[in-house]
Amino acid sequence: MPPSVLVVEDDETLRSLTADAISLLDIMVVDCATADDALSMLEGATSIVLVMTDICMPGSMDGLQLAQLIWTRWPLLPVILTSGNRTLADGVMPAHSFFLRKPWSLDALHQAVSSRLPD
Repeated sequence: MPPSVLVVEDDETLRSLTADAISLLDIMVVDCATADDALSMLEGATSIVLVMTDICMPGSMDGLQLAQLIWTRWPLLPVILTSGNRTLADGVMPAHSFFLRKPWSLDALHQAVSSRLPD
């Protein structure tokens, strides 16, 4: 399976738009609506090279809790966290992770994703 980006977003329209925008970079995208579904995908897939997750989501964990779990279980996997109503203080995330404030532009999304993909 080719390397892919996992997009985690509970808003169906935004999830679809984000996946389409990332796929413009000729990158395979898989997506899901909850952090719980994302965790299941991560446990079963070795081809995910980047996770982009919304922070505020329903389910047993939100996007920040998902990111913290990723940083513990898969410490080299980069994570892009995004939110329109939350911010993260400097030093909360590992160096290879990034906070992208909503609404983001296509250029900002492409820059954030491209700079965190493996060579």
